[in-house]
Amino acid sequence: MTAEAANGRKRRRWWTSIILLCCLLAAAGVWWLVHPKAPAVQLVTVRRQTMQNQIFTAGTVKPTQRQVVMMDQLSAPFDHFDVATGQTVQSGQALITLENSSQAAALTAARQTETSAENTLAQAQAEYQAASAVMKPQLYAAVANAQTALAQAQAQLNQAQAAYNATFIRAQFSGTVLTENPGGLDSQGNAAPLLELVGRQNEVVLDVSEVDAVHLRKGMSADITSEAFPGKTWTGHVQTVASFATEDSSGTGQVEVDVAVPKGFPVPLGYQVNVNIVSASHTKVPVIPYDALVQQGSAYEVFVYRQGRVQAQSVTLGITGTDAVEVTQGLTPGEQVVLNPPSGLTNGEAVNVRD
Repeated sequence: MTAEAANGRKRRRWWTSIILLCCLLAAAGVWWLVHPKAPAVQLVTVRRQTMQNQIFTAGTVKPTQRQVVMMDQLSAPFDHFDVATGQTVQSGQALITLENSSQAAALTAARQTETSAENTLAQAQAEYQAASAVMKPQLYAAVANAQTALAQAQAQLNQAQAAYNATFIRAQFSGTVLTENPGGLDSQGNAAPLLELVGRQNEVVLDVSEVDAVHLRKGMSADITSEAFPGKTWTGHVQTVASFATEDSSGTGQVEVDVAVPKGFPVPLGYQVNVNIVSASHTKVPVIPYDALVQQGSAYEVFVYRQGRVQAQSVTLGITGTDAVEVTQGLTPGEQVVLNPPSGLTNGEAVNVRD
């Protein structure tokens, strides 16, 4: 064989090898494209943690006792105030005097009638006592008539006194006069309190959702803060939880909750405060991030990592926090679950773990 023929054979073998190698590479590329790849997942370990169910909402400082007098509630025209705004008053003290000139005149006349009847009775009794035994029977009728007249005068006086007393609006409790408005109208011409009296004790009134309200009970501790008093926290207690809900402007059910404040609470009436109530606390319970959950209808599950594969596991949830949730059934501390499970991840699928 000539040298030229030998070189040609070598070239053909070389090109054949190149072509075979290219075919193998192409086949490997096709296989790599069509062969399913194990998805890369990130794992998180189920840990123990104390979880608290916290209800955080805003409230308003309001009085526990409040007496509001409206113009349309008056039985006679308004005459004058007997107290001033900011004045401290005692229970039963006159707040407002209504127009009562006729009642005062009737009371004066009734008192005069009673005095006259008392004098007549006294005179009749004196004459009876001074009379002889023969004359006493004749004078007894005069004494009896005088007694009857006095009883009638006293009854009329009681009626006149009651009518006169009704022309005063009195304090139903001891407190402070908050507002006075002799016109009984606001700046828009709408009916407004003629006078408002508030008691000496305040409270914080909250509107919480129906979902939160069912977890609240009388006596639960409540932390109160106010932007007007930075750095200050007061501890109050849930006093009452309304047994019914009302709709707010958006149609959401809201329940009124009243929180008793400590003695010396300095935040003024009408101020907004923030209230944090811990309605439940579970110590050292299994906890996972929200991002590990997969919702299946109304239920939840997670993907547990075991020996290179994942297994779907149904879980029951407990207290929820800002970024984590308690697992009451389905997981134990130390297990690893997939964080942000990729779409399409299936039970039993092999996965690659990434950092």
